[in-house]
Amino acid sequence: MIQELTPQLLMVAMLLIGVAVPIVAALLSVLLIWRYRVAVDRAMSATVGFARHVAKPAAEGAVSDAPVPASDADRWQAMQRLIADGPRHMASHYFAGAMAFALVFAVVAHWVYPHHLGVAGFLIAVWIYLWPYFLAAPLLVGARWKQQAAWFGLYLAVYALLGTWAGSILDVPGYRFGAVDIPPRSSVTPEGMARLWLAVNAVPSVLALASLDRRLRAVAPLVLALVTAAVAGLLAVYFTVFSTAGVDAVVALATASGLHVAWLLLAILLVALLVFLALGWRGMAWIASAYRRRRLSDQTLLMDVLWLLFASIYTMWLVIDGTLWLLVLPAAMLAHKLATVFMRRAMHGATHSPVGLTFLRVFSLGRRSETLFDAVARHWRHVGSVQLITGPDLARHVVQPQQFLDFLSGRLRRHFVSDPESLQRSLAERDRGVDPDGRYRVNSFYCHADSWQAVLPRLVRGGDIVLMDLRSFSPGNAGCTFELEFLVAHVPFARCLLLSDATTDERLVDEIVERSVRSCAPNSPNVGRSPGELARFRSPTERVDVLALLRRLCENARASAADSSAVT
Repeated sequence: MIQELTPQLLMVAMLLIGVAVPIVAALLSVLLIWRYRVAVDRAMSATVGFARHVAKPAAEGAVSDAPVPASDADRWQAMQRLIADGPRHMASHYFAGAMAFALVFAVVAHWVYPHHLGVAGFLIAVWIYLWPYFLAAPLLVGARWKQQAAWFGLYLAVYALLGTWAGSILDVPGYRFGAVDIPPRSSVTPEGMARLWLAVNAVPSVLALASLDRRLRAVAPLVLALVTAAVAGLLAVYFTVFSTAGVDAVVALATASGLHVAWLLLAILLVALLVFLALGWRGMAWIASAYRRRRLSDQTLLMDVLWLLFASIYTMWLVIDGTLWLLVLPAAMLAHKLATVFMRRAMHGATHSPVGLTFLRVFSLGRRSETLFDAVARHWRHVGSVQLITGPDLARHVVQPQQFLDFLSGRLRRHFVSDPESLQRSLAERDRGVDPDGRYRVNSFYCHADSWQAVLPRLVRGGDIVLMDLRSFSPGNAGCTFELEFLVAHVPFARCLLLSDATTDERLVDEIVERSVRSCAPNSPNVGRSPGELARFRSPTERVDVLALLRRLCENARASAADSSAVT
C-alpha cells in the first residue's frame, strides 16, 4: 500500500516512464511504419481510372516561388551562403538552447549533490548535461560517420581535460549520485568520471538512439505523445488506487457491487488505459494541427523530443532530494526553447525571395535516393520548399504528422491523387511558407500508378528548379523516360539539372534528349536549343558531392532568373 508520494516513489515512477515509454514507442513505431509502408505501396501500385493525359495547368502564380532577381548579385551570393551554411546556423541556434538547458540542470545538481569541486565540478556538470547537443548536432548538419567520430572525440577530450582539472583538487569528501557511490578520496579518478557520465547519460542515450532511429523519426513524436499519455496516466491511476484512500474506496466498491477485487482493479486499469489513450490521441491531433498551421516544424518536433527524453532522466536523479525538484524539467525545457528562439532571431539575416526545388528520381534507387534527398533537402529548405512525387523509396521519410494521423484513422486515401478534383486539392494544400525555425517544407504528392503523369506537369511548371536523379537509369525505367521527355518539351533547360554517375545509361539519356529536342513544339521553351545546353552533373563516385551539386543548382536558379528577365 502506498502511504504518500515520496521522492523515492516519484523517482521510480519517472524511471518507469523514462525507460518504458521510449522502448514501447520504438516498438510501436516500427509496427506502424511497416503498416504505413504496406498501405502506401498497395495504393501506389493500384490504378483508379485516372485519364492518362497531360493537362495544361491554370495559372499558379499565387503558389509559385518567385525567382530571385538576376541583377542582384549580392542576393544570389547570400542565397548560396544560406544553402551551404544553413544547417550549421541551425546547429548554432540549438547550441544556445542546449547551453541554457545544461546550466539549469547544473545549478540544481550542484544544490542537490554538493561536490566540493568548485568551478571544475560545475563545468563538469554543465558538460555532462550538454551531451544531448552532441547527439543532435550530427542530425542537424547531416554529419558523416568520420565527422561524427571526430565530434564525439572532441566531447570526450574536453571531458577528460575537465576530469584532469578536478583530479588536481585534493581531499574531496564522498557523496552519492543516484546509484553511484563515490567514496572520500584524495582526487577525482578517471573511473569515477566514467561512472558518473554513464549513470547520467547512458540510459537516455540508448533510448534516444532507439526511438529516434532515422527510419522512425517522421512518426516518433506522434507515437511518443500517445505512449507517454497512456503509460504516465496508467501509472498515476495505479498509484492512486493503491494509496490508502484508494484501497479503501476499491474495497468498498467491490463489496457494494459484489465483484471480486481483482476483476474490479482490472476494469479500473482498463478504463484508465482507454481514457489516457484517448487523451494521447488528442495530443497527437494537436501536434498534427499545430504542424499544419505552421506552429511547429518537423525539426523542432524532433529536437523537442530528444531534449525532453534526456530532461526526464536528468530530473529523475534530482527528485530524490524532494518532489519540488520536478519543476526543473519544465524550467529547463523552457530555458532551452527561449534561448534557441533568441539565438535564431539574433542571427536572422536578410529576407529573400524563396526558390523552390522539384526532385525527380529513379524510384528503384531506394536507400541511395533517400540519402541524397535528405542531404539536398537539408540545405535547400533554408531558401525554398521542396516538391516531389512520393514513391516507395521516400514514403516513410517524408510523411507529415497529419498524413500519418489520417493513416491511423483509415483516411490515407484522401491524400492520394485519384481524380482531377483531388489533384487540385493537393496543389492547393501545398505549403510554400516558412516554418518558425526558418526552414521551408517538403510537399509530397501521393499518386496511384495511373495518376502521377498528370501531377508531373503541375509540379514542374511552377517556376521551381528541377533536379532529376538519373543514377541507375536504364531502359527499364519507363517513368523516368516520360519525365525526361516532358522536361525537354515543356521546362526551360535553365531550370533543369540532370544528376548521373557510372550507373547511368548516358547513351540512352542522350538519345532521349536529342529525340525530344527534335520533336519540340513551336511554343516549347527549348525549341531550337542544343541538347548540350541541358545541364548535367556527373558524380565520379557513388557518393555525390552534395555541396558541389547545390552550387550547380544555384547556378541554374540564377540562369533561370536571367532567362525570365530577358523574356520579360
